[in-house]
Amino acid sequence: MVKRASVNSLTNVAAFCLLILLMAFFVILIIRYFRYKSKEGFENEINIGIMTMMKDPKNLETWLKKNRDVGIKHFYIRLEDTPTLMDYLQDQDDVSLQIGESNGTNEYNEIQNRQNKMVNDFLTQAQTDGYNMDWLIHIDSDELLDGDLDEIRQQPQHVHTFWMQNEEAKFNKIPEKNDNLFDCASVFYDCAKNPEKCVSYGNGKGGARVCKDTRSNGPHRCKSLKSNTKEVKLEKVKVKHYECSDFDSYKKKYLRLSKQDSSTRNDIPFDYYKESIDAALSGNDNLLRAVFTKYRVEN
Repeated sequence: MVKRASVNSLTNVAAFCLLILLMAFFVILIIRYFRYKSKEGFENEINIGIMTMMKDPKNLETWLKKNRDVGIKHFYIRLEDTPTLMDYLQDQDDVSLQIGESNGTNEYNEIQNRQNKMVNDFLTQAQTDGYNMDWLIHIDSDELLDGDLDEIRQQPQHVHTFWMQNEEAKFNKIPEKNDNLFDCASVFYDCAKNPEKCVSYGNGKGGARVCKDTRSNGPHRCKSLKSNTKEVKLEKVKVKHYECSDFDSYKKKYLRLSKQDSSTRNDIPFDYYKESIDAALSGNDNLLRAVFTKYRVEN
């Protein structure tokens, strides 16, 4: 009886040990499976970046944070005439920085020429720089992306470019130097549905797949060199446009834009721009505030 009990005890211990080994084996399998799926998900992640040209941007930290929060993984920034921000941007792990300068005259047209070159430079750079960007979007430093970026991630391979409608901010007062630009808007208007409410462009902004076939197509669009590819309009992603910033920045912008040859001034299509330039040149801040209020403030 003692011998039989001893055998049964050994059998139970062996069975228990086998059960523990089997459980450990399955735990290891489960851990490896989830590690594999996690790695697979990372490798298949569709990464979206922003490319922009900026000069003395307002509330840059907020701009970066809000675009990060919506899902942007990397920023390609051409910084012009603002050396005080170089160190800050170089310290950002998700920023690739290009240093440039403005021409100083005819900036309404010249900015667009430099933007076109910048977009092509960054689309080329992103193919080989190791940040694994799949899409790049061109917006300005007074604009934020808004919506579900999964609409971009889910585009089929034959879609090479897209565009998004812009919505322009109105304010309940003129933003001042200490105001955060991105917290000041009281209402936004869709510039396709309400063009009379928008002071500048209304044809949206674009983005492109990072590949050898995509290029800039003006400051608001991209194009593909392949004939069998497609451009789509996004429905779930918009561009929130805050158009300039506080009064001091507004004044500086239109003093810069006032340095136009007489022939190029006629190229500016927006009444708001022309009236702002005239008011800035007058040296009368009250007149300049009146123009801002006329076009940008809505109670």
